Amino acid sequence: MSLRNSVNRPPTPDAVEDQEKEPTLQEIINIKMIESGEKEKLMELLRERLVECGWKDEMKALCRF
Repeated sequence: MSLRNSVNRPPTPDAVEDQEKEPTLQEIINIKMIESGEKEKLMELLRERLVECGWKDEMKALCRF
């Protein structure tokens, strides 16, 4: 039974600290998009497209029920 307990133990603090120091690829991309202004441009384009196709109005109607 002691083997089972050792398998389920949490990672060592060093391993957790190393993971926190290195940003993930997703985090790096997000930072670059924010810095360049591309994220806001994409968000605005998405808002416009959702309004154009009527999605926003459909969601409002569904929320009223």
